Order: sequence, then structure tokens, then C-alpha cells
Amino acid sequence: MIADECGPKRGWRRRPIAIFSLTGLMLAGLLMQSCITRTESDLYTITVRDTTENDLVRNQPGDRDNGVIYPSSRTVEITRNTIQYDSIENRFYPDFIRVGLFESAGLLLTGAGDRGIGSGILGVYGLFDADFAENSLDPLDTTSRNNATFGGGLYRFLIYEGRLRWFRDSPDWTIGTSAYEMILPESSDRKTMASILPLYIRKRFYLREEIPYVAVTPTFGMGWYPSHYVNLGGTFDVGSMGGLNLRAYLGYVVGLNATYSPFITDDNSPGGAATGESVNFPYFGFGVSVIDFLNRVPETYTEWKDHEHSAWRIGLLRASLLFGGEDVSVFADGSDPDQDVNLPITGVILSVANTSIALPWADYRVYAGTSLFNIVALGKNAGGVGVLPLRAGFFQTLIPDELSLEPFAEYNYFPSSFFHLGANLNLYVMERFNVGLTAGYVNGSTGIDTELAEFVRNNIGSFDDFSGFYAGFTLGIQDRIFFPQELRYNRE
Repeated sequence: MIADECGPKRGWRRRPIAIFSLTGLMLAGLLMQSCITRTESDLYTITVRDTTENDLVRNQPGDRDNGVIYPSSRTVEITRNTIQYDSIENRFYPDFIRVGLFESAGLLLTGAGDRGIGSGILGVYGLFDADFAENSLDPLDTTSRNNATFGGGLYRFLIYEGRLRWFRDSPDWTIGTSAYEMILPESSDRKTMASILPLYIRKRFYLREEIPYVAVTPTFGMGWYPSHYVNLGGTFDVGSMGGLNLRAYLGYVVGLNATYSPFITDDNSPGGAATGESVNFPYFGFGVSVIDFLNRVPETYTEWKDHEHSAWRIGLLRASLLFGGEDVSVFADGSDPDQDVNLPITGVILSVANTSIALPWADYRVYAGTSLFNIVALGKNAGGVGVLPLRAGFFQTLIPDELSLEPFAEYNYFPSSFFHLGANLNLYVMERFNVGLTAGYVNGSTGIDTELAEFVRNNIGSFDDFSGFYAGFTLGIQDRIFFPQELRYNRE
């Protein structure tokens, strides 16, 4: 749909964001369970020595003359056994300084003021705006303009940083990469800087060494394909609380899209023949990252089981199948109205990259949370979409380590505007997987005409003002629920 409406150049920018978002959802679970853990083993030889002593008295039958020395009938048997065996003790430690799923930023001062991509503050809101990167339809067009405040954007997927032992093992140096990075100064494919597995070196200066960490982080980065560029700058970081981080960015990018770059085509080159594009621009902006965890060096020597946690829940994906009051199900194809009405499952809730951070009230059972985005569809024609919604709730354990109740209130303000009240009953199945029941009430409007709203209308339903109750079943995939004894506030 996007390629047909926007042409191949705009699709080139959009597809990596969508593709790597979906890829990140599938790979993040594997990433967080395997390559980020260091195992150390101690081999012991255990020796068990056992000594058995038997003291026996065997009296001879018949009479004895006690006046004559008589041989003693007492005997002592001593048996010694020695057993040796090997014992291996495994200890598991985090093997990273930083690992994250997704990072985005809305950038200022990056290009022509009337050719902005409209990324929005934090970089994620613009992705759901119908005018996002509108000028890329034709970079030589002077009639289509987008006077966006946040004219540029930065996006990273699957981020990893390990310890860099420079300057005689000086702490807080890191070397890292990401699966894919895009830096967009303005709405032009030719000026988009992007790279697979860019190389980054960072040094963190901590202003606060307790959670939430506060740090100033100078950065040097290099991208190699499909763009060639150097990114020199720094960030002011606040996090990580439940995998949620906020950042301010300042930097300068110098780069080149060569003629063989997929961002360069005959259609977007002056004169109709493909020519390379040199790029240099400063940037300043604000960003957010989700499912993004940071360790200080001492924490890499702390076993996983002893790590401190600040959130009741951190999850990659929560999916709910709803039984609501809507007549037409989201799964209806419209070919048979009678059959569509009778479908038992009427709606869905999809919530991606969730966090619920414990607050210091009611024994830390009150929490504040958000999601990267979620879709709440009560039926074919009733639902909305929220980006970074505001959520508050209460976490109550019913059965230790197994069953919990989670009432919540949520406000989704963009691109749809609706209130969501509900409760989740969570049953722990395994560490990163749970099932449960959910029920609630939703009231609001689909909101402004965004591309995501258009996608939902075309593929799920035509939303407008809506309200209704629902109940259903929930699956939490790569969804970790913590219990009171695991929170750092409850540890001595």
C-alpha cells in the first residue's frame, strides 16, 4: 500500500523501519537469552571418607573359671571407605554493557526547514503521521513542503554494546553496533544515512550511579553500507528503568551515498543519471528507547539471580483475543454478513514493548507504565491505536510466584484518543511466557487521519467514535512478570 501511494523512493525509507521492527520482535527473545549471558564454571573434586567401627563381644559357651586368666572375646572391626567425584558449579552473569530492541529520536537543525520528515518528538510519533517524509515523493519537487518542527529522525534496531578495555582497563568505555541504523536529516532518500551493523565507540561519564542512571556519553560512530558516514556527537542519558530510557542528542554527521547505494536512483538524481550525494549536517534532538537495558561495569560481575529490578513487568508482546459486544468481528471478511456476526472472537489487543515501573506507594505495588505502541480493536468498526500511552495500575500477588492481579487505567493520546480501563489476571507459566484473563472498558475516538489509522481501516476496520466492554484471553510472549521478592526495593 505504501509503495503504491508513495513510489519506490519513499518505500525504501519506510520498509527498513517496518522490516527491522518485525525482525526485532522475533530475534529479541533469542538475543536476550543467549549471547548476552556469560557462564563461568568451577570444577571441584569432592572426596568423601567414611570410617565404620564395629565392636563385638563373642562369649564362648560353657562355664569359665574366672580365677584363671581367660582370653578376651571382644573384637573390633574397622572399615574405611573413600569416594571421589567431580562437581561443576555454573554461575551466570550479564555479558554486555547495553542491549536494546529499539531506539528512536526526533531531530532538529538537520536540513531545510521546509523539507522535514516530521518525525515528531522522540522520533516515533511521526511514523504514524500521514505527512511523514511526504517530500520524498519527488526530491526535486518545489511544490510539496512539510514544515515540520522535528525535520530529521534517528532509528536503531537491535542494539548491543560490550566492554572496551582501553587505557589500562579504564571503566565505561564500550564498543557496539546495531542490526540497522538510519539517520534522516530531511525528506530525501539521497540524503538518508543508513548502515547495517555500524560501529560505535562510547565513553560514559556517570552523573548518577544508582538506578535510574544519569550519564553524559560522547560518541564516535561509523556506517559502511549502504551509506558511508561518520557520526560524531554525544547523548545525555536517563535510564534504564524497566528497559525504558530517555535521551537528548547533539552531534554532526558527514557522509556519502555512492552511486551504488540503493538510495541513489536515476529518478531522484539531477539530470536523470545516478550521481552520488555528499551529506553533512548537525543535529539536536530528543529520543526514547524501549526494552533497552544498561549495566555498569560492577553489574557485569553480579550474577543474574542477584540483579536488581525496578519493574513489575517487562514484555515484548502481549496479545489478547476478545469477546465483546460488537456485532462484526475484526476477523470478518465481509463476504457473509450473517456468518460475520456469529464469529465468537470479536476483537484483539496487541501491545508491543511494555514496561510497568514500580512507584514508591502502597509497598511499591503502584506502577506507571507505557508501550511502544498498542492496538485495541473491540470489533471491525470499534477501536484505536496508541503510541507511548500513559498507563497506571496496581500489582497484587494472589498466589506467590504464580498468580497475580493487575488492574490498570490507560490513556492513549496519539494517533487515537481513548481511555482504557481494565484488569489482567496473570498466570505464570515460565520465566518469559504467561497466560491470563482480561476484561475492561474502552471509550474514545480513532483520532486524526494517520497512515496507521488508514492501515487499520483497510485491514481491520473503519474506526470512528467507539466505546464498549470486553473480556478475553491473553498471551504474554517474551513477557517477564516479577514478584515482590525480586524487586530491588524488597531486598535487604
